[in-house]
Parts: sequence; C-alpha cells; structure tokens
Amino acid sequence: MGKNPQKGMVQLGGIANPDRKFLGLKWKVLLLSSLILIAIVVSFTAITYRSLMHDFENQRDVQHQRYAREVEGLIDQISQNLHQLAQLIPFLEGMNTALLANNGANIAQTFDPYWAPLQLNKDIEMIRFYDSANRLLANWGHSESYAEENVMLGWVGKANAREQPISPLSCEKSCTQFAVTPLLVEGNNVGVVVIGIPLVDVVLGFKDISGSHIGLLLKEQGNRASSSDMRIANWNFQVAAHSREMNVAILNKAAELYRDFDSLEPGVQVFWNNQYFQVKPLRLEKIGALDKAKLIVVSDITSTIRTIQGSTQQSVMIGLVGLILSEILLFVILTKPLSRLKHIVFTLPLLARSSFQDFRTALYSDNQKQLLKDEIDMLDETAVALSYQLEKLEEQVADRTRILARKMDELSKERDFITHLLDIAQVIVITQNANGEILTLNAHGETLIQYAEKELKGKPFISLFALDGNLHDLSTHLEEIRGERRDQLRHEANILGKDTSVRNILWLHSRLTRHTADDPAILSVGLDMTEHKRAEGRLAWLADHDPLTDLFNRRRFQEELEQMLNLAARYKHSGALLFFDLDQFKYINDTSGHQAGDALLKMVARMLLSSIRNVDILGRLGGDEFAVILPQTTAEGAIEVAKNALACLSQGKISVNGRTHKALASIGIALFPEHGNNVHDLLAAADLAMYQAKEAGRGGWHLFSNEEKTRERMHTLVYWKEKIEYALLHDQFLFHFQPIMHIRDKTIDHYEVLLRMIDDDGTVLAPHLFIPAAEQTGLIHAIDHMVLRKSIAHSAQIQHRGQRVRFSINLSAHAFHDPELLSILNEAFSHYDADPSNFMFEITETAALEDLPAAKELMQTIKKLGCSFTLDDFGVGFSSFYYIRQLPIDVVKIDGSFIRNLADSPDDQILVKALCDVARGFGKKTTAEFVETAATLSVLENMQIDYAQGFLIGIPASADESPFRDYLKV
Repeated sequence: MGKNPQKGMVQLGGIANPDRKFLGLKWKVLLLSSLILIAIVVSFTAITYRSLMHDFENQRDVQHQRYAREVEGLIDQISQNLHQLAQLIPFLEGMNTALLANNGANIAQTFDPYWAPLQLNKDIEMIRFYDSANRLLANWGHSESYAEENVMLGWVGKANAREQPISPLSCEKSCTQFAVTPLLVEGNNVGVVVIGIPLVDVVLGFKDISGSHIGLLLKEQGNRASSSDMRIANWNFQVAAHSREMNVAILNKAAELYRDFDSLEPGVQVFWNNQYFQVKPLRLEKIGALDKAKLIVVSDITSTIRTIQGSTQQSVMIGLVGLILSEILLFVILTKPLSRLKHIVFTLPLLARSSFQDFRTALYSDNQKQLLKDEIDMLDETAVALSYQLEKLEEQVADRTRILARKMDELSKERDFITHLLDIAQVIVITQNANGEILTLNAHGETLIQYAEKELKGKPFISLFALDGNLHDLSTHLEEIRGERRDQLRHEANILGKDTSVRNILWLHSRLTRHTADDPAILSVGLDMTEHKRAEGRLAWLADHDPLTDLFNRRRFQEELEQMLNLAARYKHSGALLFFDLDQFKYINDTSGHQAGDALLKMVARMLLSSIRNVDILGRLGGDEFAVILPQTTAEGAIEVAKNALACLSQGKISVNGRTHKALASIGIALFPEHGNNVHDLLAAADLAMYQAKEAGRGGWHLFSNEEKTRERMHTLVYWKEKIEYALLHDQFLFHFQPIMHIRDKTIDHYEVLLRMIDDDGTVLAPHLFIPAAEQTGLIHAIDHMVLRKSIAHSAQIQHRGQRVRFSINLSAHAFHDPELLSILNEAFSHYDADPSNFMFEITETAALEDLPAAKELMQTIKKLGCSFTLDDFGVGFSSFYYIRQLPIDVVKIDGSFIRNLADSPDDQILVKALCDVARGFGKKTTAEFVETAATLSVLENMQIDYAQGFLIGIPASADESPFRDYLKV
C-alpha cells in the first residue's frame, strides 16, 4: 500500500474521488513559487525602468528650461544691439539736420546710402522714421511682412509718450524683433525710429550653444505659399527657419503620431532612421499664446534610451537566472518530505471508514527512522494518536446517540409546550419565509383577524394591511430584514380582518437565524392597540369638548372667541357674544337628581344648536352656563338670535318621576369690539348683562351698555366685599365635611372640608357666589388663612381626644402667591400641636399654571412637613398628565363629568380606566367624585379606584352633623 498510494485510495470507495485529476503538493508549491518569483522579477524590472525614465524626463525638463533661457538671452542680445544701432543714427552725417527739420524727403535722401550696408552687414529688414506726432516720415523694407500698422503705431506712440525705448516681438506674420527707440538731437526729441530684424539668427545660433536643433514654425495663412518639403500638413504649420542639421522629416513623423500640436507640450519621443528623438515646444514669454509662430526643439536621445533599454534587459536576465536556480533548489528540498506526506494523505481515508488498526499498520510499514525528527515525523505520531482518540470517541458517540434519542423525546414535549404557549398568548404571532409569505399564525391571531392559518398560508404578509398607510416603505423595511441588512422593525399599522373590521396593531418584526431555505425568515409579533387608540382619541376629543353635551368646553370656546376677536379687528367686522344661564337649574338637581339635570342640559344643547346659524359657535362654559359666538352681526341680529333661542327653549321640557321641568334661560348680550376687545372683558360684559336679564325677570335677554359696566361691576364687588369682611369679622363662615371612602375596605378614610358663608338672613351661601369677589378684592388670602387655622384647630382637638381624622382642604390659585402661607402653616401646627400627616391639600391645574416652578417648590416644602397633595379635576385637559409628572402629587381626583354616567357609558369606562392606569403608572392613588349610584361604585371597584366621594357615600354635613361632632364640643 505504501508503494501504490493511489491504488489504496481507489480501494477506499467514497472517501476520495479517483476520477478527479490529481496534482501533487510539490508541483503546486513549485508552480506557485514560480509565479511569485516571476511577479517579483517583472515588478522589479518595471520599477527600475520607470525610475530610469523618470530621472531622464526630469533631466530633460531642466535642460529644456535652460534652452528657453538661452533663447530669451539671444533675443535680448539682438534687441540690445538694435537699440545701440538706433542711438547711432543721429550721429550719421547729415542725419541730425534732417531729423531736426522733420522733413521726410530729407531724411530719405540722407539715410538712403546707409540702408544697403545695414541690410547686408546687420541683416536689418526694415527701418521706419516717425516724427514726435507719430507720423511716418520715411521707411525702408516691405511692411507687409511685419506687424499690423495699427500695432506699430501703438508702439511708436508709447515710445514718444514715455521717451523710452521698447523692444516688442511680433509673430503675427513672421517672427521679427523690433527696436522702437526715441531719437534725441541736441537734447530734443525729434521722433522715433523703428528697426526690425528677423529671428533667423536665433534659430541658426541655437545649435552652437545648446547642442540641440530648433525650428521656427509659422501658422499657414490663406495667401501664403509654401513649398511642400517645408510644410507640416497635420499641424497646419510651415517651417520658417531651422538648424542646418535638423531634418524636417522628424517633424513630419511626429505630426503623424501626434496630430494635435498641444499634445507635444510634455515632450514626445519619435523613432526615425533607427534613432530616438525628443520633440518638445519651446515656450517663450515674448511669444504669446495668440501669436502665429511656434518654436520647437528636437534633441537626439538615442544613446540615453539605448542605455536604459540595456539596463532593463540586464535586470530581466539576472531575474530569470535567479528564478531557475531557485526552482531547482526548491525541487530538490521538497521531493522527499512531500513524498512521505503524500503517503500519509492517501492513508488518512482509512480513518473515515473506522479502520483504525489498518491505518496504524499502513503508517508503521512505511515508517523510516530519521536521524532527526521533523514535522512529518510529528505528523505520523499525531496521526497514530488521533486514530486511538477517534476510536475512543466513536465508542462514546454510540453511547451518546442512545442518550440523544431519549432527549429528543423530551425536546418534542417542550416543542408542544411552546406551540401551546404561542396559541394562548394574547398577541398575534406570525412567521414569514424569505419571500415575505406567511408560514404560521397562532390561535389568538386567528381569533382577532377572523382568518384561519390555512387561509393565510402562502399569502404575502403585506396583504393583511389596510390601504391607508405607506405600504411601500413597510415593504422596503421588511425586505431589509429578509436581506439581513436590518435586525428589527417596530411600527404601527391597521390590518383588515376577514369581517372587514379594521384593527390597529403595534408590530415588532425580528430577523430569525436560518439553517435551511425552508426555515422562517421573520418573526412578527403584533399587539392589538385598537381599544387603546380609541381611548386616546376620546382623551383628545375631551380636551376640547364637554363630555355631557359634546359642545366646546370653556377652554376651547375661549380660544375660538379670541380667534374671532382677532379676525374682527383685522377685517373691521363686528360680532356678538350671547351668554346663557339656565333658570332654576339648581332646583331641578335638588328635586329630581343630577340625572334629570344632565338630561335637561343635553336637551338645551340640542335646541340651541338648532336655533343658531352654521357659522355660529356654541359652547358649554360649565354648570348651567352656555355661550354663543355670532360672527359678523349687529345688535339687531344678536337680539333676533336671542329671541329665537328663547322661543325654541320654551318648547322644551322633560318629565322625571312625575315632575315636569321646562328649559328656561336668561341671556346676556355683548357686542365686539364695542363692549370689549379681549376675551376677559367680553365675557364679563356678557355675564353682567345676563344678571341684568335675571333681575328684570327670568326667561329674557338684556343687551349690555357701556354706561352700566363700571356701575354694575363696582356695585357687585362692593356688595360682596362688605359681606366677606363682615363674615370674617363675625365668624360667619361655616365648614361642611363630605366623607371620602376607601373603596376596598369600605371605610371612611378622610373628609373634604367645604366652605360656606352665612348671609344676613341666615341663608347658607355656596363658595361660587363669594369666592370670585374675594379673589378680585384681595380677601382670598384672609379666607385661606382662616380655613387653614380652623381646620388645623379642629384636627388637633379630635387628635387630643384620642381619635384621628384626616382633612382634605382646597387651596385657591392665589395661595401659591401668598408669602405668609408657609409661616401660617408652621405657626398653626406648632400652636395647636397638630399632626401635619392628617392634612391633604387639593389643588387644580389653574393653581399651578401661572408659575409652575414656584408652585412645585412650595408644594415640596409643605410635603416636608408631612402633608400630602391631591390634584383635582384630573383628566379634564391633557395638561393634567404634565402636572402629575412635574408636581409632587399623592392622589389624583378624577373629574365628576366622567363619573356621573360611568355605569351606562362604555366610552366613559374606557376613559376612566385609562386615567386610572396613567395615575397608577406614576405611583399615584385615585379618587372618584360624584359617585351617586351603587352601579357606579361597583364599576369603580372593578377598576381598582382607591377612593370614592359623592352622595352615595355621604352628603356634605356641618360640624354639628358630622360623625366626629362629639370630639369638637368643648
């Protein structure tokens, strides 16, 4: 087997494929190392060649710059010689007289003998004389070969003006160097002489100083004739002058390779007549880009190129020799070790067949003792040790397979448990494949969307959604999860059930790890948020509406009124405000109960809506007060609407327990902007007008007038101010206590302290009659102080008799701006030795609205004494949620408008449940007021509301009628 390993491999069937072509590791190493060495040789040669060429190009660039300086120097030398010649002209015999005379004929006659020698000896091609006024006096030479006349006159004018020579170079028609020199005779400027000489000498002399050839190329003109051997057709140039040794054929060869003359700028190589030449334009500052002439330098670089080529060939030969020697050496080194390794490789398949003994025998038969161990010897030993280990592991695998079979049964039971858990989970659980098609749906999902799993299997998951959202974005995000570019997606969307019902679902999509193509790709879990969204919508609606009548509440009505006042002021419109107050409404509540009062309020709301225009705005301001905004109307129009409303209300009546109640109202009318241009003043005017209507006789209307505004208000304030001061002085204030029950224990937990005032005739007055006047006159602080002192005194008296009663006291909005409040509390607690933990203070949003930081600081200070706080009217506006989080509240009192009809109103039940959950989430206890029926109390108990207050629990009673009356007696 050691002698024929391939035959052994064939005998191992299934372990190796004998039909595949085999290439030994030795040849693979040789092939790979050859490729690497070749790449190294080629790279090194290329780098060497590029470096040599780069150095050569840099050297040529430096040399080309030197050429430019040398040509510039030759041109400057010619220009200097011309100026020297021009300065000698006035000293020629007779020229000074002719120039002073400023006579062109004399100048021509005198200078004519000198023209021919200058042409022959100095190569002068043109001379012109101009006077100081720039007029041509005499000239020699052909003007059409030189610059334009206007250009030359410009030079002359500049030289005359400055009296300084200039040296222009013109290549418009041929390259000529000019010297424009002022002529001075006896210290006077008599004109200008212009001398022109061609640049042919520069071209012919360039070879002598540089060793390279230079040519002067001129742009072909339509009227210029040129010989074919001097013409460069591809560039549209003709060779005007060149070095004697330069062959024009080189330029023609360059023009064939590079048709665009600008491509010669970096310098190009041309191979011609078995030689290498570099062709490169020579840029001079004196020859502009718009000139028709070009200078081009041709350099013989044959020797340098051949030197670089020779160095490159030598590098290649050295690299190839090194490559061959390295391959031979590597072949000799690898042959024997790789042969031994090959034997081990072809023996290893025996391990796959579990032929451990045969494997060890095969290795030992070919094992040759080495003087020193190497890696292959260690591989032999390791392979043998591995065979023993594998043999042992195979025995362990057999034992563990039996154990695994038992555990598979256990996993099957766990899988059944998970399946059952998914079915009973109160969420939708859906799995999708890689194409977004539904694979599974749990039992709760089937119940919720009315589809069976088999009906949805294979359908796109996206088809479940109602067409009211951005399904394109959702589809894109799900595709990102399936494409493993995203792990999770959370969103809300509406799904359409089989019964066409729409449910709002909060989805969480997660990417699953897949082992096969059939495994689920996405797990989608959906939580039904339909009822929660409905409650949120109800809360949003209640922020602007009265829950009983569905009309705008006071806050929203005031916003509408303010907006209407702004529009009226902008567009100069007038309008009216109607203020309704139902007559004898308290009598209806007292005799027939709050349910009768609520029914009457609903009827009044419907009748008022039917009696006003579509553009009019109706709202319930609270209790039995309604108001209507009449935009763009007059006093007559407002009175007509009031009459119609009263006539409509007179037709309405309700019957409760054998009693019939009619809907009667008194209406106050105020016009805007006549009676007020802001919400407060207008409402006050309408309110005063309403009271005038009541005084005149119920069931009528009254139009406010400015004359009675101040008189009525002052009369009202003075009247109540005197009453309040008299009551404070003679202790005419009375406390009533209403019990508040702990619902779970069915025990009275504490009492709310309600303030009443005794009138002169013994009538007990409710707070809403005198508290507004107290706030306007500043007496509210005295009332707050009196309530706190008397309440603390009562609590201490009960406490000292061995009992404990907790009081809940209402704080006015002005209490938070009372600098004496905290000191009075400390003084009263200390004086009466009362326990502060027996006191709860009720505040409303209005109390904290003006200065929230100050209110928060004061409340925290009072809580440090041991007192607690209750937030009243919770839920009326969304701001309640803000205050419950910002203020140190212990208890929230849910507004009674949500409690009255709780047993019969599913909407109110959803809302109260949501309010309770919010309060409980913030760690607050809850109190429900206006609890009047046992059914309402039962619903509150099921909702786990903490406290209940209302007529069912107990009506407000005076101290003499309270359960703790015996403890208050002296």
